[in-house]
Amino acid sequence: MNMRISLNTRLSLGVVAVVLAATLAVATLALHLVKFGMQSSIASEQFARVTAIADAVDQKFVSRRTLLKTLADSMRSQAFADPEALQAFLGEHASLREAFANVAFFDTDGRLVASLNASPQMGQVSIADRTYFKETVASKAGRISQPYSNRLNGQAQVAITQPVLDRAGQLQFVISGAINLGERNFLGELADIKFGAAGYLFIITTDGIVIDHPRKSLILTQFNADGGEDSETDQALAGFEGTAEGSNRAGLRGLYSFKRIQQTPWIVGAMYPRSEAFAPIEAVTRVAWAGALALSLLAGALGLAFVRQQLRPLAELHLHMRVTQDDHASASRVPPTYAHGEIGDLSRTFDRLMQQQRASEARLRTITDNIPALVSHVDASLNYTFVNAQIRALHGSERLIGRSVAEVRGAEEFAVVEPRYRRALAGETVVFEKNGDPARGLGDRTHKAHFIPDRDAVGTVQGVFAMTFDITDEVNAQKALGVQERRLRDITDSIPALVGYFDREENCLYGNSRARQMAGVGDGTLEGVTLRSSVGDAVYAQHEPYIPSVLAGKPVRFPVHAPLRGKDGYFQVNLIPDKGVEGRVLGFYLMTFNITALKEAELRVIDSETRLRTITDNMPALITYIDRDQKITFANGTYREWLGVEPSTVVGKHIQEIAGPDLYLDRKATIERALAGERVEFEAETKHGDFDRVTHVIYVPDIGADGKTHGIFSLSLDITALKQVERQLIELARVDTLTGLPNRLAFNEYLPNAIARARRTGSALALMFLDVDRFKSINDTLGHASGDEVLAEFARRLHGSVRSSDMVARLAGDEFVIVLEDMNSQDAAALIAGKIVEGIREPAFQVDGQLLEVTSSIGVAFSRPGEGPLTAAELLAQADAALYNAKAAGRDRFAMARSAAHAA
Repeated sequence: MNMRISLNTRLSLGVVAVVLAATLAVATLALHLVKFGMQSSIASEQFARVTAIADAVDQKFVSRRTLLKTLADSMRSQAFADPEALQAFLGEHASLREAFANVAFFDTDGRLVASLNASPQMGQVSIADRTYFKETVASKAGRISQPYSNRLNGQAQVAITQPVLDRAGQLQFVISGAINLGERNFLGELADIKFGAAGYLFIITTDGIVIDHPRKSLILTQFNADGGEDSETDQALAGFEGTAEGSNRAGLRGLYSFKRIQQTPWIVGAMYPRSEAFAPIEAVTRVAWAGALALSLLAGALGLAFVRQQLRPLAELHLHMRVTQDDHASASRVPPTYAHGEIGDLSRTFDRLMQQQRASEARLRTITDNIPALVSHVDASLNYTFVNAQIRALHGSERLIGRSVAEVRGAEEFAVVEPRYRRALAGETVVFEKNGDPARGLGDRTHKAHFIPDRDAVGTVQGVFAMTFDITDEVNAQKALGVQERRLRDITDSIPALVGYFDREENCLYGNSRARQMAGVGDGTLEGVTLRSSVGDAVYAQHEPYIPSVLAGKPVRFPVHAPLRGKDGYFQVNLIPDKGVEGRVLGFYLMTFNITALKEAELRVIDSETRLRTITDNMPALITYIDRDQKITFANGTYREWLGVEPSTVVGKHIQEIAGPDLYLDRKATIERALAGERVEFEAETKHGDFDRVTHVIYVPDIGADGKTHGIFSLSLDITALKQVERQLIELARVDTLTGLPNRLAFNEYLPNAIARARRTGSALALMFLDVDRFKSINDTLGHASGDEVLAEFARRLHGSVRSSDMVARLAGDEFVIVLEDMNSQDAAALIAGKIVEGIREPAFQVDGQLLEVTSSIGVAFSRPGEGPLTAAELLAQADAALYNAKAAGRDRFAMARSAAHAA
């Protein structure tokens, strides 16, 4: 059984489907952009944390190496005759346990001679075969070892070495500070850092050896020893730094961040499970989808109700037409009122047509009796049911109704027409020509007969209409014009348009197949068909204003709106005047093209563009479309907010005209890469007024179905706040938290630049290396808190003793440096050093409610212009040696280092 779905239901379901699809499409696009931004922010934040942790580990190595160097420097002036004295000396430095698991002295052969953790195996333990010991002896410089297992207790350790040299520069001992990788004394609070509930921090060497891991059993093992796959960590071992998404060997998906340590070939890594990292994003997604679904259902319900309310007059008209069709008497009962709009016009036209039908039935007999043709109707048994006056006159009888065709026309003539009647009864319209009957005096005439099936409401053939015309004159004329007419009909029937010709009285003289179908004549004659009758009153009213112009000799073109198969139809009409030899307009040609599909497409494009404009104008991003000619064809409303430019003013202009020549040349190569089909991302800065904005720009190629790039989608996301956070983290990494002074990292960056400036300007430079005299005793007697107060006050006095343009930095512990630029002479540097010594000595320090006498020793290195280039390391070494001389001379004083020329 075929189910018939009403137009009302089809349109309602269509509107609901369109509303749901549009709402879900908007929600999908917005959620994609939001998720991308949040995921990028989370990944950047995780990498920043890992970078800060790596810097902290670097600082821990720096501070411990400084402790061992200070210990080694303090032994230069002392001669230890036996291991007992060396052991006693080491016992005085018990505070080293806070930084190391053990500190031991080894002789030049690698034998253990003293240990902070006293061992009964003194002299028996040897590290001569250790790589880090060999490198320290060979280079006379400290080293950080690869992780190893302690031969006495089996603990996983890493060693920091420092050579002890005598005054002649000969190696006396090697100090080894051991750090247990499984204890907190090295990582400290960093070991408690978590990334979510299941995330973790780990450290491996660039050779894949595990240094630190939540699973302590993995320490000192090869990372991929179990054969599992961890592609993200493998990339980090190959040199990758940053954040990427991947899976660990257990199949857990997460964000991996990696940062290398500068002091030793270690890699700090962090794993943040994806389910935890993006949990807020997934929650937002679920809420957004629920809201979008609710909004879609509400919009669909409203659309359904609106469409049904609008189509109610159409349903009433449909019912009225069915009643009228079933009961002809009801046609005279015209509804007193009609609905407004097209449906009301259609109802009014239908009732008028019914009235015309009743009038035409009354005139049918008169018309058929007066037309120059033989008109008849036979039923399915080929008995006459109607004949006009011409047939009655031809056969000389009034009593033809009810008689058979064979009886009236004779056996010979019936044999000719019977097959054609049978074809018509089978549903075929039969048109044929025949010569006249000589017996009736028509032998020289030619007739044309039309046998047309008479179908009832369900399409069943009930009989045949027959019309026979005398076409002798037409045949003679058609013989002359036959070729031309056939060509004209073939051409016009092939044109996808309605083609007709009308005289000055608007009578239709010609129509192609489409025009005939619209007029309802098929292959029949167009006689009596006018422009109004062929198109209807409503459509004719749209033609009427232009007819005077075409009759005046001017071609016109105009649009027409008319119903088309139950919906709105759009047509383009062309009226072309037909002028005679004398220039008089004889009539006009009409050509009507169906442009409904084009119009609907235009409306859909306008509606789609309106929705797209609404979405993009409310997104916190600068969105642009650039075609292959590098012209802007779309710009969203963010241009107005970010740049103070109306989007409409940039559309159609070349990128160079909007961005300027310099910025365009800077981005030209990037634009060409995107036009070649590559997705390109980069950061850029824009300035509007006093506000500098940092943006993350994405060029997405618009690749069509043909595989060619038709343009570029440009999205610029505001990352100004993120960049500010990055700069703050970078600044914090260069500041000593206790004193507020620049730290070793900042100093290491500053000193080479200062030396380069001095060399470039031809000015002198002084470097002071300072420490607090007997600071260890302060720490041991008063505690570390008091020691921190002394360091803070010491830093404050140093900063107040120099110019604002000079740099004061804390290297580690109680070691400080001062860089003095643009010095006039070495005496000026000495004057400042003496001032600092006095400023530290007096007044006494106020520490924990009591006065404390604090002094300082200073080593001063002076670099004169023209003495030859000095590196930062060489200048620092000179200042360090001068500091050693100041301490050897009794402390609480400064000593000047010998210049490079003096030393030579």
